[in-house]
Amino acid sequence: MQIFSTNENNSIKQACDALSHGEIIIYPTETCYGIAADATNNEAVTKLLSYKGDRHRQVAIAVDSREMAEKYVVINSIASNLYKNFLPGPITVISKSRHIVDERLESAEGSLGIRIPDYNFALQL
Repeated sequence: MQIFSTNENNSIKQACDALSHGEIIIYPTETCYGIAADATNNEAVTKLLSYKGDRHRQVAIAVDSREMAEKYVVINSIASNLYKNFLPGPITVISKSRHIVDERLESAEGSLGIRIPDYNFALQL
């Protein structure tokens, strides 16, 4: 494991390199620390779930915008209102998944949680 400051010029590049190689990272958000893995990489998701342990709690994915969220979920009118009025921010919006991510990140009903953090490092990541 490597530890580096989020204030370093190359910290985003280092984190992205680790994610692209199937590693997991821990990063700050506006509320707490998040655990990140490439949600489309099955081996990375296995590492994440093993590290996380508790599978009774769903895992949300973090994105940088509504446009990015629309790659992963179908945004209905209720979700659209939440995106418009509360994101970025410390909430998770649950929507119907487009089944792009590892299926273990989705609920049994096929939904997926999306977060848009209100924290610059997380948004860049």
